[in-house]
Amino acid sequence: MKRFLGMVSLWVLLAGGVAAQAGGLLPADFDPDPQVPSPAELLGYQAGERHVTHHEMLRVFSALAEASPRMHIEITGESHGGRPLLLAYFHADGSPERIAALRDARRDQAANAEGPLTLWMGYQVHGDEASALPAAIEIAWYLAADRSERVARLLQDAVVVMEPVLNPDGTDRFAQWVNDNRGRHPNADPNDREHRQGWPTARTNYYWFDLNRDWLPLVHPESQARLAHYHLWMPHVVTDVHEMGHTTTYFFQPGVPERNNPLTPQENYDLTGRLAEFHAAELDRRGEPYFTRELFDDYYVGKGSTYPDLTGGIGILFEQGATRGHVMDTPHGRRHFRDAIANQVSTSLSTLEGAQALADELRRYQRDFLASGLQAGQRAGHAGWVIGVGTDPGRASRLIDLLIRHQLVVHEARGPVTIDGQAHAQGWVVPAAQRQFRLASSLLDPALEFPHEEFYDVSTWWLPAMFDVPVSRASRLPAYRETALESGPALMGALPADDEAAAWIIPWDQLSAPRALDRLLEAGAHVRVATRDIDIDTTTGRQRFARGALVLLRGLDLQPDLREVLAPLARQDGLRVAATASLLAHSGPDLGAPSVRPLEPVRPLLLTGVGLSPGSAGQIWHWFDTVLGRPLTRVEWPRIQAVNLADYTHVLLPDGDYGDMPERLMTQLTRFVESGGIVVGVQRGAEFAGRLPLEPVLASSPAPEEDTPPPAPRRYEDFIMDLAELRIAGAILALELDTSHPLAFGFSGSSVPVFRQGATLLPVPANPYVQPGRYAAEPVLSGYVSQARRDALAGAPGLLAEPRGRGLVVRVADDYLFRGTQLGTWRLFANLLYFSQLVEPRELPR
Repeated sequence: MKRFLGMVSLWVLLAGGVAAQAGGLLPADFDPDPQVPSPAELLGYQAGERHVTHHEMLRVFSALAEASPRMHIEITGESHGGRPLLLAYFHADGSPERIAALRDARRDQAANAEGPLTLWMGYQVHGDEASALPAAIEIAWYLAADRSERVARLLQDAVVVMEPVLNPDGTDRFAQWVNDNRGRHPNADPNDREHRQGWPTARTNYYWFDLNRDWLPLVHPESQARLAHYHLWMPHVVTDVHEMGHTTTYFFQPGVPERNNPLTPQENYDLTGRLAEFHAAELDRRGEPYFTRELFDDYYVGKGSTYPDLTGGIGILFEQGATRGHVMDTPHGRRHFRDAIANQVSTSLSTLEGAQALADELRRYQRDFLASGLQAGQRAGHAGWVIGVGTDPGRASRLIDLLIRHQLVVHEARGPVTIDGQAHAQGWVVPAAQRQFRLASSLLDPALEFPHEEFYDVSTWWLPAMFDVPVSRASRLPAYRETALESGPALMGALPADDEAAAWIIPWDQLSAPRALDRLLEAGAHVRVATRDIDIDTTTGRQRFARGALVLLRGLDLQPDLREVLAPLARQDGLRVAATASLLAHSGPDLGAPSVRPLEPVRPLLLTGVGLSPGSAGQIWHWFDTVLGRPLTRVEWPRIQAVNLADYTHVLLPDGDYGDMPERLMTQLTRFVESGGIVVGVQRGAEFAGRLPLEPVLASSPAPEEDTPPPAPRRYEDFIMDLAELRIAGAILALELDTSHPLAFGFSGSSVPVFRQGATLLPVPANPYVQPGRYAAEPVLSGYVSQARRDALAGAPGLLAEPRGRGLVVRVADDYLFRGTQLGTWRLFANLLYFSQLVEPRELPR
């Protein structure tokens, strides 16, 4: 390998020295230190000739850091796929000791407009937006090696923190695809295989999630590792480097001004605009077309360019028109991969130049942002937020931990708290008077007023509803412990001490209960479920267990190894298990009654493939793999005909476009249901499931009347807003539950917040017994929903369960697993899986 790299280095020098090494991407006066190897020397090819893999990036950054005293690298974690997560630091003194000292001083410096300018440069959060990583490599070489006075002065006054790859798993998927499909003579036709990835594409991470939506929920290790370091450095400027469709040119912020987050200060937009002048000047100099103030916004706080805006920095989105390969014909001419890299390098350089020029103003802005956040909290009209433990300490603990990860100040209440008249044995407080008051408001208050009606992403991210944890503002906070929490409260699980108990009972309203059930079934335990509430004496006192409680009977069920199955869940996840000395109940069924029904193991299959939503399918896979801790069979729909569906209990249909599905798939699923199988359709998957030719036919929406008058003429430009009226970009609705129905077991209240996205409306069935969930008369809890859509949703079904033949068709209008964040509706999804086998036909004779 060393001999090969040496030959490449010699070729590079013979081909034109420094100019060839830089590939024309860096400034003309770039003067690299010969002791610092170039990327071409290390990779064996020039930027743009091939797509860089993650392990190649690691090799380059390791070599640069070893050769340059200005550079230090750190591995902060690893991706789901086991790839290292790397941060690189650039400063005049890049020693580990100096970098650590600079980091440790940042918090105090930020509050006083002191210390070095701090820039966080993030690249390649979407794996197939591939011009970002080569640009990061070029900028890293430039900062590590350039001997100019310009760079020396920059690194004397600034620290540059670089995240060259935010999405290692997607990056490698795309590099593999493009490099394997590139011919010796690259094809510029956008229809060529090189430019058309196979499903699910490399945009997403290992589980097909969009990591540029995960800055807020922090579901994935990539985001968790990033944010821990982000808050240590408190950067003044954050870059978020992307690609967009090949028919576009180049975008940099500011975005659509009417669609900015209202909590972001005006000065943030002003500084973004002043930085934009540097980007414009650089691209103008190079003769590259670009645009601002269209398409993109800064509203959803969970994106890489918006999160900094609500935490004290200036986030800047860059979007390069894509090549999705090595060369592509576009409406703007033939675009080479190197052209795209050059634009990304240019705006990275202009970011460095602009931030350096505006350094004093950026420091003052951050100081004032933090101070004004504290002042806004002090003048908020309330003292802060009170959080109750609710019905599940697991969900409450996860919410508290997430708030703390976002650097919000959270204290434990000294005693019980009351929220909306309901007492909670344990509680916490989030004072309004804190520097990150804006972020706290964004996360803990519902969104009900909007300056606009069009959203690039979701319109709400109200965490209390997403976690289904009680939270309310308080004019006066209850007494709380002075020391702020550093992590979520520990969960105290418990297993019965007596193995000779008559029965064990596991309440179903626990976050860890579905995993416990699955582990028990896989271990061969005979698990039963209570289909009615039970009031019974336990070894710790009289208790009431809601429908859905799991029951294990001594002798038949309580095998010695079951303690070993459940002990890790009690220890790690806080699983609570009760024991009874007798099967006799005070009210409700005795534990040996027929209404305490046995459960069978489930064997689900997830439909995947072209046209279906990778995000929707990935959420389901991720839930099985990381929450339940079990495998899930995923089958692409073109080969479903070769699969014997009799080997499975459920077929799961994610959201997606089912328009191209063959007739044979509908026939196969129809036979599956008639033979006793369960089909669960989510969003557009629910619409497809509703078209299965079953007898009697499934409920469907009535056809429009023939004499319906045509719509009145509308202005051409009104189309976008009219479309926004029909779609729900992302809102939280109240779903009222029939808690006597197996699919609604485990919920103590009469309603649950559900996340709604898209345009799916379920029909009103003639059978009144097949609607476990209907929207409230006033359905919107948070987020933008047009009045026409509110009227259509009010009282409409959101969850249908229709027995047909020996099987069942379940249609779900909402997204119970949305981005891995909807902990409050994980139970609903678990019910679809485990308790759907309990649903029986219920229909009055005619």
